[in-house]
Amino acid sequence: MSQRDILLMVRIGDVPKEIEGDWNNWYNNTHIPNRLNKPGFISARRFITLSGEGKYLALYDLENVEALRSEAYLKLRKWEASLPQDSFEKITSELPDFSRGVYEQIYPEQGEYQIPATDILFTIGHDVPPNREEEYNAWYNTEHIPAMMNRVPGFMRARRFRNVGDVLPPGSGKTSSSPKYVTVYDLDNENVLQSEIFLRETNSPWSAWVRSWYYRRFRILARKISPESQEV
Repeated sequence: MSQRDILLMVRIGDVPKEIEGDWNNWYNNTHIPNRLNKPGFISARRFITLSGEGKYLALYDLENVEALRSEAYLKLRKWEASLPQDSFEKITSELPDFSRGVYEQIYPEQGEYQIPATDILFTIGHDVPPNREEEYNAWYNTEHIPAMMNRVPGFMRARRFRNVGDVLPPGSGKTSSSPKYVTVYDLDNENVLQSEIFLRETNSPWSAWVRSWYYRRFRILARKISPESQEV
């Protein structure tokens, strides 16, 4: 497998109200720092859902998949597995709609990603029939993303990823094989998806055809909650 940039995506549903405040504090100040000091972990951002599936979303940018195979990371995972059942480490993976996916970047193929000074994220996940993958990727790369980035105000960055969770060793954490494809957009405001130009640019004949056979697994619009907002 080639060494591409890796995205670790964690999606979580509701958290019990009685622990939610302490759980968020633990996630921001313990769980994430325990990962960012491991080899290959570049950055981490957490979001709360404005619309779509689940309530919380965490994105970790990794140098490559070896970050999840390193001795230091596997040692951390082993320690977390040894903690009591009432620890946040154990509680988190049992929360409703918990999903953890590992993805390699497939678009753009080159160019270092720079996190923009924005707080809004739009992400969408798809599964695709095997005999349609070539067309799906061609549509996304040559029509859909160029339309969003070149003609829809508010789209700041676009990246596409493909699931590679099956290459990880035991002990690195449970992962889901679905969705196979994830697209992540950084937006400069939360109203972009309601604009007339966005709705128009998403309704081409080719888009309608692709939507007739792909499977959408999630569509999430979210606001960043950690690190703290860069807006003044």
